[in-house]
Amino acid sequence: MKARITQMLQNIHGGQHNSRPADWQSHKNQNASVDYEKLLREKDREIDRLRHELSNTQARLQEMMGSDLLTQLPNRHAFKEHLTHSLKRAVRLGYSLSLMLIDIDCLRDINLRYGHEVGDTVLVEVSKILRNSVREIDMPARWGGEELVAVLHETDAEGAATVAERVRRRVAMLEIKDPRSGKLISLTASLAVASYPKHSCDPHGLLEAACEGMIEAKEKGGNVVVVAF
Repeated sequence: MKARITQMLQNIHGGQHNSRPADWQSHKNQNASVDYEKLLREKDREIDRLRHELSNTQARLQEMMGSDLLTQLPNRHAFKEHLTHSLKRAVRLGYSLSLMLIDIDCLRDINLRYGHEVGDTVLVEVSKILRNSVREIDMPARWGGEELVAVLHETDAEGAATVAERVRRRVAMLEIKDPRSGKLISLTASLAVASYPKHSCDPHGLLEAACEGMIEAKEKGGNVVVVAF
């Protein structure tokens, strides 16, 4: 009997002694796993931060170079400088100059429904239409968001409206294919024009007049050309 009790005590003590290293090792492995996951999350955040900084740096470089990274058109900064210089020249030499504003209808909805990659494709294709619809002496540019713009040299409001209608028709004929579903996406654009000397004699006034025309175009439902009033 005494031998049996001794054996039982040995088994109990032996089991406790053997279980401690296993429990300790399991706890150690769990801690290591948690630390590893934490390290991975920190590295992911660091990578995201570096990507964001790189994107901002690229945007600043493009701004300094005067071109838009996506469309390869002149950017807003370059456009405003060109408009100011061109308007001064038009005033000095006494010829007309027009500003054409293009807003892609429902681009935000396209971004939400099909993704920003499809939206970017829309911007690129409409930019190509704009570039191919104006003369070499004119200046198309990316204004920002869904808006493009162009300076039309030696062009009055009537002539600018003709160019704008050409752009509107070409955009309406454009279809973009959704890479996921294969669906063809139809597009339209609203356009507004303002000209010197009819609407304003300074860059800010021309932009303001064109923006007011764009508001009217949107109120009409889009896919229309409006000459500033």
